[in-house]
Amino acid sequence: MPALTGFKSGLFVALAFAVMAGGCGSLAQDPETGGLPSPEAFASDRDLPLRPSVPAEMPVPGAVGQPGYAETLTLRDAVTRTLAFSPAVKAAFIEIDARRGEEAQSAVRLNPQLLLEVENFGGSKDKSGADSAEETLSLAQTIELGDKRLKRLQAAHLDTSLAGWDHETIRVRAATDSAQAFVDVVIAQERYKVLGEFVSLAKKTRTSVDARVTGGKASSIELDRASVALARAEALQKGEKARIEAAKRKLSALWGSPDIDFGSAVGRLGSGYAAPSPDALIALLDNNPALARWGDEINRRVAQLDLEHAKAIPDITVGAGVRQFQENDSTAMVASVSMPIPLFDRNQGNIAAAQRRIAKAENEQLATRNDLYATLVEALGDLNVAATELKALEKDVLPGAQRAYDKTKIGFDEGKFDILNVLDVQRTVFESRLEVLTARANYEKARVRVEALVGRDLNGM
Repeated sequence: MPALTGFKSGLFVALAFAVMAGGCGSLAQDPETGGLPSPEAFASDRDLPLRPSVPAEMPVPGAVGQPGYAETLTLRDAVTRTLAFSPAVKAAFIEIDARRGEEAQSAVRLNPQLLLEVENFGGSKDKSGADSAEETLSLAQTIELGDKRLKRLQAAHLDTSLAGWDHETIRVRAATDSAQAFVDVVIAQERYKVLGEFVSLAKKTRTSVDARVTGGKASSIELDRASVALARAEALQKGEKARIEAAKRKLSALWGSPDIDFGSAVGRLGSGYAAPSPDALIALLDNNPALARWGDEINRRVAQLDLEHAKAIPDITVGAGVRQFQENDSTAMVASVSMPIPLFDRNQGNIAAAQRRIAKAENEQLATRNDLYATLVEALGDLNVAATELKALEKDVLPGAQRAYDKTKIGFDEGKFDILNVLDVQRTVFESRLEVLTARANYEKARVRVEALVGRDLNGM
C-alpha cells in the first residue's frame, strides 16, 4: 500500500496542539490582565470594590472571514482552521465574555434612593393651602446583610468558569470532527490511487487478452470479460473521485467554507494494531471537559445554596434627610431605619430547591461519567475490531491474495488458466487492498475518538 508523507503517526499530536493552543476551563485571573477577579480575593463584603466596572471586552479568538486556498493541507492545518473559523467555537467564547459582564454586575452595590415628601397641604381650614406644608428630602440606602454580595459574586464567577469548560468541550468536539473528516479525505485519496492501479492493470490484462484472441489462442468471450472488468474498475475509480470531492467539501464546511479551499490532504496514517483496555483509560476520563465541568457545576450550586441562605437574612434600609416646616420656616433632621420581618417568607422554598439541585448535579455528574465510559468502551470496541481486521488483512489476506495472483498470472501466460481465473484473483487482490484502507480509516477514526475522550496520545501508553 503506498504510504503518504507529511505528519507523524498519532492523530492526537496535531489535535492536542491545536486544542491546547487556546484557553482553559478556569478563568480566575487578575482584572488588570483582562481576566476575571477571583472571589477568594475578597475576604468580606467590605473588601469589594465600591464601583466595579465591566472589564474590557475580550477579543474573539480566530481569524476574520475565510482561510485562503491551500495546495496541500495537513492534519494540523485542518484542525487549526476549524478552531479559528468555526462559528460554534467563536459563539462559545463570546458566551464567556457575556458571563464576565454578569459577574461584574453581581458585585455592584444597590443604588441609593432619593425621596421627596410633601405633607399637610390641600386639606381643610388652616391646612387648605400650602402655608402649613412640611417638605422632607431624604436619602435612603439598603444595606445587604449576610454577605449577599460576595456570595452572589462567587456564584457568578463559577458561572463564568462553566462557560469556559463549555468552550473547551466545543473546541475538543470541533477538533475531533475535523480530524475524522481529514482521515476520510486521506483514505479516499488512497483508495483513488489503488483503483488507478487497478485500472492500469485491467488495461494491461485487456491488451494481453486481445492479443491472445487475435492470435487465436482465446475466444472473444474472454475479451468481453476483460473489457467488463476494465469498465468496472474505471467506474469504481470515478465513484471514488466523487467520494474525494464530497469528503473535501465536508472538511471545508467545518470551518465555514462554502467551497473546497484546498488541493489535497497530505498525511500518513499511523501503523499499529494496539487497542488499550478500558481499565487503563477510565481514570483519564477526568481530563474530558464535559466531565471536568461538573466539579465547578456542583460548586456553583453550593454557592447558590449559600446565596439563598443569605437571602433569608433581611436587609436593613437606613435613611436620613431634612424636613422644612412652612409655618415658621424652620428645619429639622429626620432619620429612619426599616427592616422586613421574616414572618412568612424566609426563602425556604428557594433554599429547598437549591439543596435538591446540588443532589441533581451530583447525579448528573455520575450520569456524564457513565455516558463517557460507555462512549469510550464503544470507541475502544471499534478500535479493537478495526485493529483485528487490519492485522488479519495485512498479515494474512493481502499477502495470500498477491501470491495467488502471481501464480495465476504465470499460469495464464503459460495457457494453464483462462481469463476468469486471472480476473477473479486480480479482483481479490485489489478488494483486499481497499479493505485494508477501510480498516485503517476505521482504526484511525476510532483512535481519534478515544484520544479526544481521554486527552492522551495512545502512542505513549
